[in-house]
Order: sequence, then structure tokens, then C-alpha cells
Amino acid sequence: MPSKKYSAAIDLGTTTIAAALIDKKTNKVIMEKSSTNLQYPDFGLDSVKRIQNGLDKQSVKKLQEKAFLTIGNLLNYFIKELCIAPADITEIALAGNTAMELAFSGEPLSALAKPPYRPSSDIAFPKKTSEIGLSLYIGTENLTADLNPADAAVNIPSGCFSKNNHSKSKGTLNSDLFIFPILDGFVGGDTVSSIYYLDLINRDTPAFIADFGTNVEIAIGNKNKIFTTSAPAGPAFEGGNIKNGMLAQGSAISSIELKNGLFNFETINSSKIPEGICGSGIIDLIASLLREKIIDKNGRIMPQELIDSESYSVVNSNADNAQNEVIIYRNSKTDIRFYQDDVRQFQFAKSAVKSAVEILLNKYKIDINDDFDVYISGSFGNYIKNENIDIIDIFPFKNKKINYIFDSSLEGCKKYLITEHSVRKRDISKITAVSKNFPLSGSKLFEKLFIKNLLWE
Repeated sequence: MPSKKYSAAIDLGTTTIAAALIDKKTNKVIMEKSSTNLQYPDFGLDSVKRIQNGLDKQSVKKLQEKAFLTIGNLLNYFIKELCIAPADITEIALAGNTAMELAFSGEPLSALAKPPYRPSSDIAFPKKTSEIGLSLYIGTENLTADLNPADAAVNIPSGCFSKNNHSKSKGTLNSDLFIFPILDGFVGGDTVSSIYYLDLINRDTPAFIADFGTNVEIAIGNKNKIFTTSAPAGPAFEGGNIKNGMLAQGSAISSIELKNGLFNFETINSSKIPEGICGSGIIDLIASLLREKIIDKNGRIMPQELIDSESYSVVNSNADNAQNEVIIYRNSKTDIRFYQDDVRQFQFAKSAVKSAVEILLNKYKIDINDDFDVYISGSFGNYIKNENIDIIDIFPFKNKKINYIFDSSLEGCKKYLITEHSVRKRDISKITAVSKNFPLSGSKLFEKLFIKNLLWE
């Protein structure tokens, strides 16, 4: 009996890498899995740190190896759980931001470290996994413990893998490889994949998407024109640069509400004792602090005597640094607080996004009150509550219906793999032909708007 054939979609995120396995006969996704990007602990929280750690061929190879190891973990998980051979995965579609795609391909990142912040136009992405050595990481016995729990869409056969029938004896990975093209500068293949998934190139009316990560990639467009940009939000939306911030895992606070002077929260693993607070929890927290007027429009945590509601009790005045703090949770062993510097980090991130969106809408010549669809993507963006969108003041438009996509980049990779070759090639070509990027680096207008948008309206 001939082996089944599969394809794999991969979202190569700065913080998280996600993968989906597709049965090529049915075009159905049969399993998905995600993992912390193993570049994360050693090479920094965001794209800027990755770039600094991958300027030449020798240093970028270390980034490449960590990406291969993470992807290897995910594909090996599929191989083991489904009793398939590495050779059965015949096609891979991958998307990531500019730095991540270049590092995956072993291309130095030095061009992204200095103006005009654009990779060389003559870079050719590999077309086969065997060209870059990814195959060496597939079909091995040892998996690291960094895989996050995820729901499997299949019933796993019991006793499938033993020492005698391990999959590494069943051929090596030699997949066709498609890496979504970079549009320009920091607008990489993940943005193209999102645009492709939302089918902007075939829409009559425009749609807007913001894909939240350490950079926030933004696009608006239809079949006639697509405009893009990348907002340098930094890692605050994913818990980075926040003193008690953390990734969305374990006992991280993922949802929180302040009511009658008390914080009610939920953690990812339902623990009653939190370890810290992740991006979605930070959004909820900021929204609650604004509603209760614990934060003023300048982002200052107000002193207790100027807070009218019962919620004054969550504020602590720190005499050592003359700044106020918000006490989220405290017991004899755990003390989770949100500091004035944490508020500032969030202000920087939200101002970068709002300013970028204002510029892009202005360039597109569309008014914030016009009718256009709005999409938010990213594991963080997907957990922003509708009622918090306007109060945190992250977009210039208000009262819009928000459509959530958990991972538009991964969805675009899936769509590519189940679409007929000539159609997907045509649509990707059309996207690159009608898209125009507006880089923000060095923009005086962005700097002016950034200062203005630090304030809350």
C-alpha cells in the first residue's frame, strides 16, 4: 500500500512557531502544534535583538540552527504521533517576518541593521529543504520539552512507535519548500501570507489587518492597491520588557478585571496563584486601570488620595523611587505588581501601532469613519476583548466590528498548500505587484504622531 502524502504549514514567529499537517489527498488539516521559538532564550525577545545576533554568516547560522531545531520538534511530533515517515511530508509552506525568513535561509541580517533597512533584492530563497539542512533535524529520536500542549485533530494509534519501527528508517525529508516573499524592509512573508489568506487581492472593498507580534504588521487594501507597514511595537504585547510579564503559558494571568477594589483574574492553566502576566492580561489590566481612573491620560499611576473609587486600595506608593505601583496579587511567597515603567512600555507599544495605522490610512486615502472590514491576528491579538479595543486607544478608528483570526500567517500557509498551483502562483504574484510599503524608520511624521499618541484620549 502506498504511503499517504502530507504537506506542512509553518508560521515562523519571533516568539512562537506554529505548524499544521495537512493530508494532501483530502486537503484537511489533521494536526496542529506550536512551540516557543528556541531562538528566544539565547538571542533576545524581539526582531531587533535577533538582527544584532545574526549580522554575518557565522552568527546567523546559530539562529538558523535554533529555528531548525524548533521546526524539527514540531514535525517530529507529527511523525511520531501519526506513524508517518519524514519522506511522506512532500511540501512545506513557511512564512515569517523578514528577519526570521532570512535567518531560516542562512542569510546574514546586516542589511536590516542599517538604513535603508532592506534585504538585498537578489536573495533567492531555497526551494527544497535539502538545500539548507533542515532534513537533518527531522526523524530523530530526541525531542526537546518545549512543545506547548495543543489539541490534536486525530485519534492517535497506540503503540505505533517502538525502537524497531522508528520513522527515521523510512526515508528522509526532501520536501518542496515555499517561503512567502518579502515585500519590503520589515514587511515580510508573514504579511504576504495574511494578505493572501484574507484574499485582499480579489476584494472589491478594502479590508484592514493588524498582525500582533513583537512587530505589528499592518495592511489595508483590495484588488486595486494594498498598502503595508510595520510598527516597531517591541515585546510589551507579549509580556516582554514588563517586570512581571511573561509568555502566554503556565500560570500567566491571561484575563483580569478590577471591580470594587479587587482583581479577578484567570490564568492559562487555571492556577489560583499566578507567576506573572502575559499580553492579553496586560491589555485587560490597562483597560481596567483606565476605566477606574487609576491611570490618567498621560499614563501616570495616580496616588491613592486622587482616586475616587474603591480601587484606590490596589495602588501602593513606593517611597524609594517616588513612583506608584499597582498590586495585582500578593501572598507570603508571590508578589505580582504593575509598575509605572510597565505602563510606559505599553504606551510606547500602543502609540507605535496607532501612529502607524494613522499614516497608512492617510496614505491609502481612506477615512477612519469609512466602511472597511477590520481583522486582528496573532495569539495575543486574538485575545483582546472587544470592549477593551477602544479604551486602550490602539487604533485611530472606534466602534468598528473586530474580526479575530488566531494566526493569519499560518492560515495563509495552509491555504497555499490546498490551492491549485496556478491559482496560488497567480495570486501571490498579484499581491507583490500591487503592494506598496511605507517604512516608518526616519519618518518625521511618525515621530510627531508617536509623541501625540502616547496620551490616552
